[in-house]
Amino acid sequence: MSEPNQQSEAVKLVLVFYGAMAAAGTLLAYWRSPAWENIDPWALPGAEWPLHLGVTLALVAAVHWATRLAMARFRSVRQSGRDLRRMLGDLSPATILLFAIASGVGEELLFRGWLLGETGLVISSLLFGAIHIPPNRKWLYWPAFAAAMGFLLGWLYLWSGSLVYPILLHAGINYFNMRHMYAVDAPPGAR
Repeated sequence: MSEPNQQSEAVKLVLVFYGAMAAAGTLLAYWRSPAWENIDPWALPGAEWPLHLGVTLALVAAVHWATRLAMARFRSVRQSGRDLRRMLGDLSPATILLFAIASGVGEELLFRGWLLGETGLVISSLLFGAIHIPPNRKWLYWPAFAAAMGFLLGWLYLWSGSLVYPILLHAGINYFNMRHMYAVDAPPGAR
């Protein structure tokens, strides 16, 4: 299969997968939302949006830099970047952005928009970590990282009162981390 066709197939698969996740999260949140107290998955950013946005952007930067440090320090983290690149093929920055947005929207609608209201912060975060079980044991840090991120994303949602910020945080982290993973040990000219 040629590279453009491979990338096109990957885009279709990602959009279908995360689109289904977003649809399920949306439908489940609409079905259950009257039963939740103090959680409104459809709330728009409030008057404190500059503070919430600033904290979100600071968290994107902090998590991204922590990931860069982990990649520099731990061979298994570097190897996971190579494995990801091998599994997904060469992705353009625009495709990485599309993947980051799709995963941010889909996973946040399901895990914070619906599941957090059903199970609470701890259980929804642990389940978020559990769905990130790696394709091989070299990536064992991944579910622990995802569970920690689930706590952070859930806290941000509960603190800000809007899913906009966890979606931005999730998409931002995925975008910058994937861009960096694709740049590590990339062939010259591919960065």
